[in-house]
Amino acid sequence: MLHTLFIMLKRGAHYRAPTIDDEQLAVQRNAARWITAPTRFGCIAAVA
Repeated sequence: MLHTLFIMLKRGAHYRAPTIDDEQLAVQRNAARWITAPTRFGCIAAVA
């Protein structure tokens, strides 16, 4: 843990775990909104 803290202070940046895919997490959080947005704004007709 001290090593991680040292690296953070040395780089001046927050810690990012190398095994976590931040882009994939963002897509999972936002996918539902991305799918419903075209229907809500009238670009795609709603399926009845």
